[in-house]
Amino acid sequence: MNRRVAARYALALMDLGEEMKLLEKIAEDLRDIETTARASRELRMVLMSPIITPDKKIAVLTEIFGKRMSDLTMKFIGLLVRKGRSEYLIATAEEFLYMLDQKRNIIHARISSATPLTEEEQMQLQAKLERLTSKRIRPDFSIDPTLRGGFLARIGDSLVDASLRHQLEVLREQFERGGAPVLN
Repeated sequence: MNRRVAARYALALMDLGEEMKLLEKIAEDLRDIETTARASRELRMVLMSPIITPDKKIAVLTEIFGKRMSDLTMKFIGLLVRKGRSEYLIATAEEFLYMLDQKRNIIHARISSATPLTEEEQMQLQAKLERLTSKRIRPDFSIDPTLRGGFLARIGDSLVDASLRHQLEVLREQFERGGAPVLN
């Protein structure tokens, strides 16, 4: 799928949302579309299908989203479908949310830990990563027992590996080289 097409639509929607002071509502609507589409294979198939007419696609989307979305978002969805670009709806939502986060200096971080973190530990870790990156972090926490302890954070193209597994690998490599390990 051509992400540039989705980015153009997202940028146009962002400009309109800023002009009408509806960015937050549009972002909320597009998060809802993204979440719903990820959870529903049928919805994704409807959007991708060249056989289903634009009117039927609009009817399906109105049935699903009509009551909980702003008029502007519904008009945008209708425009996309009528232009024969319904397959770009999910990508446009993703691009819009990405652009909005960039505008707000927010980056996504996938953070894995060996055990579940308490809410306080999550907040402390998020604050440390925000200081490290000088950006606001939107964290996505998950559990990975193979880490054995500590955490692993993927922030864009960067990786922060503070896992026990990594520390043990470093220690093993130092022993194999015959050097004395330096423990932190």
